[in-house]
Amino acid sequence: MAQRNSEQVQKFAELDVGALVVSTATGFVKKRPVTVSVWVLGLLLAAFANGFAVSELQEESYSIALGNAQEVDQKELSKALANLRRAEDKHYSVKGWFWSCDDRCMAAKDKVAMAQSEVARVQEKRDMFLREARREVGIWSVFGIRDIRSSFWRAWQAGKDMAARWTMFDAMFVMFNSREESMMSTVLQLVLQYIMNLTVGLVGACFYFAYNVYTLIVSYGEPALSGIAFFLLVMVAGVSLVGTYLMAIYGTVAGGGLFLVKQAAKTAALEGNVAAEALPDVSSTASTTSESDVFECGVGIQRGVVQHVQRPFALQTRA
Repeated sequence: MAQRNSEQVQKFAELDVGALVVSTATGFVKKRPVTVSVWVLGLLLAAFANGFAVSELQEESYSIALGNAQEVDQKELSKALANLRRAEDKHYSVKGWFWSCDDRCMAAKDKVAMAQSEVARVQEKRDMFLREARREVGIWSVFGIRDIRSSFWRAWQAGKDMAARWTMFDAMFVMFNSREESMMSTVLQLVLQYIMNLTVGLVGACFYFAYNVYTLIVSYGEPALSGIAFFLLVMVAGVSLVGTYLMAIYGTVAGGGLFLVKQAAKTAALEGNVAAEALPDVSSTASTTSESDVFECGVGIQRGVVQHVQRPFALQTRA
């Protein structure tokens, strides 16, 4: 049994990690060629798709409409939001206990509703200018692709920030509950927990990004068939990028863990060889034992027995 375990440890210590990775990847590609092709297409789209160029007239119209939207956002919307904050503060200051509201409170509440309506009106005006600007160029243009990329990276960062916050809370709980664990065990637990949180965060970011893509397609006024095709291509690119990032992290963690286990197997195999060399050869020791050593051992035992038997008689004689 010990020899079998030693052979298994030696076999694991001699494992070629590079060959294992290559064989696994080759087998996956052969079994799922369509999935791999779609994944490669998504990475190519994410890396090189920049959109179609527009004419100078379309670009000028887009710039003018976008400038109008920015002016509304900076002036009218900022003023409306400031009025809404003041109205909410006034309403909060005159509001009574336990949701009670007198005449002054109701008047302040009406002003809050009016301020909210004004904010909604200004936002609709800004969005109208944005729709006009976007429909001048289309979602397939360089401007549409730029908005799509900005939306993706915002969703990406939001998913990573969410994973970081969750891991911070997990670290607090781990510190309270892992007093008997070693520092290395705690660090590994936090690393694995961060990977799980990052997976959930980025998957959630994909759904959030899909909703943003839909709203942008509607805002750019794209026809149904063109919008569906654009949506599918964008989601293939986004999912491929997120999947590649997560697989790279999984591979790094798994490769590091496999390397540590392999080093431990090598150390165990080396210690096993040293222990085997240090054990005495029982058969050779028994064969080299001389007859004189056996005779001297027997004589010593005989003397001890005689002394033990004769001792009571000697005590009786003295008495």
